[in-house]
Amino acid sequence: MRVCLLPLLGVFACSDYELTPGDDVKGAGDPDIAADPLSFDEIVCGAETRSVTVTNEGGEPLTLTSAEIGGAGWSLAEPFVAQSVSPGASISIGLNAGPGSASLILRSDDPDEPTLTLPLVAVADAAPTLSVLSPTDGEIVALGGDYALTAQVIDDKDAAETLTVAWSSDVDGPLGEAAVSSAGVSALTWTSPRAEGPHSLNAEVTDSCGNTAQVSLNICQQAGYTASELDLSTWHFEGAASWIGEASTGYLELTPVATSVVGTAFQTSEEVNGGAVEIRFSFYIGDGTGADGLSLTALDTSRMTTFLGGAGCGIGYGGGSDCTVGPALPGWSLEIDTFDNGVYDPTPDDHIAFTFDGLVASPAYWAAVPEIEDTGWHTLEVYVSEPHVTVILDGATVMDADLSGRFNFPAYVGFTGGTGGDTNHHWIDALEVTRYVCGE
Repeated sequence: MRVCLLPLLGVFACSDYELTPGDDVKGAGDPDIAADPLSFDEIVCGAETRSVTVTNEGGEPLTLTSAEIGGAGWSLAEPFVAQSVSPGASISIGLNAGPGSASLILRSDDPDEPTLTLPLVAVADAAPTLSVLSPTDGEIVALGGDYALTAQVIDDKDAAETLTVAWSSDVDGPLGEAAVSSAGVSALTWTSPRAEGPHSLNAEVTDSCGNTAQVSLNICQQAGYTASELDLSTWHFEGAASWIGEASTGYLELTPVATSVVGTAFQTSEEVNGGAVEIRFSFYIGDGTGADGLSLTALDTSRMTTFLGGAGCGIGYGGGSDCTVGPALPGWSLEIDTFDNGVYDPTPDDHIAFTFDGLVASPAYWAAVPEIEDTGWHTLEVYVSEPHVTVILDGATVMDADLSGRFNFPAYVGFTGGTGGDTNHHWIDALEVTRYVCGE
């Protein structure tokens, strides 16, 4: 800057020189310390390494005289030795980061900031939080189909979608792993078949630090079978009965549209307890002139001598009446009767009747039902828990009663059907049999 002096005693003079800035302004040639990052506040897996980059942003060399740690949990990766940092250059200071709160103290010849303090905070990683949404502890799993295993995961360090939940059963072994969504939910499909009876299920998640969370719970898988899971060779057919179509997609025909025929089909690969069983199926009756009906029968394997009961009003299972010569099948039967046999039936209407040991003339229970002939497929659910029997037809309860009779026997589950002077198709589909190995 050029400075001119005011005239004094007639003399005027000028001089060339630079004004010196005030003491509060850094000179262009001073060293200037900078650090990146200026602090740490994070979660660590234990002993981890971190580094701080120290840069000289000034115009003259920076002398970094010391670097030291004050506080707990942190330390220098190696002893620090004073060093000079050229203008625009940087050095790295390594740190051992452990759980605790401390400070990195840097001392230098920066005239404005001779001491630079960087806060250092580290918290030890905690194990994830894992909760099972389904199943619930003690749950009874229904027969067949896929089953959803779901869990909720929260972690203090890792993003949820970087984690997976592994499921296992003490009976079936590893069931698989499922990724966690960004919302923290993991879902795995447990496919059928599943081993019957009690299972101890375990869900486990491990975070990036190796910390693990586990949840164990107990469930019970009901036992039984569905028709689609069965080999046709395990069915015993007699009379007019046969399987129509493919093994896994067909249906059971008890009678064609023909007069004076009877047919029975029993599943012989597995026995059930006649006093503790749940059976669902669909049936179709129609296309003929109107006879006679069909039955669901639990055939007592300890007393049986045949798979084929009486024709006519016996509908393939019954005896003990003037309208059929029998023989009567031992066990219990639930008949679905669409033909009026006059004095031999409790009602002229379509009805159900529950009998023991095939005694068609002495049903333990009966009830009229809506028209079920030539109106398409119907569903029937039968729940037997000795001595109680519940029957649901197309969603409506048609029987709910305690009965006096023989229930506790080993049984084959099967179906019977018959015609007399009139005809009908009698078809069965979508069979599902559940044994109460877990209770009801």
